[in-house]
Amino acid sequence: MAYFLNLFSPTTYEVFSQTEMNISGFRLRHKNVAQNIAIGDKFICYMTKLSRWVGVLEVMSTAFEDNTPIYEENDPFVVRFKVKPLAWLAREAAISIHEDELWNSLSFTKDHNKNSSTWTGKIRSSLGQLKDMMVNYLRK
Repeated sequence: MAYFLNLFSPTTYEVFSQTEMNISGFRLRHKNVAQNIAIGDKFICYMTKLSRWVGVLEVMSTAFEDNTPIYEENDPFVVRFKVKPLAWLAREAAISIHEDELWNSLSFTKDHNKNSSTWTGKIRSSLGQLKDMMVNYLRK
């Protein structure tokens, strides 16, 4: 089992939260990476702009393309997976990446100043693979 980053903007987070939460989609440029994701892998979900961890989704299918709009008329998130939410937090309960214990535990933040943006490279694009140690901390 592997863990991959799934980014949500505040807008896509709200829309996804109002659906059955059984489909997660990515841009077409992620197609090659998506083909390496297996059933049983997990998406660790992060909300950009607010810098918060919001959920864990279990992958229930291989990647497939579907142009049926979910988010907007010309929905760009056409590389999709069937998913099952294992955890999905309300916005006010989402875990800030800047919380001291979390910040000092994550491999890509612990050696950086919280006011710096040097650590953000790890979370700039969906489907980056995450280290098990980091995921274990987030799952607590």
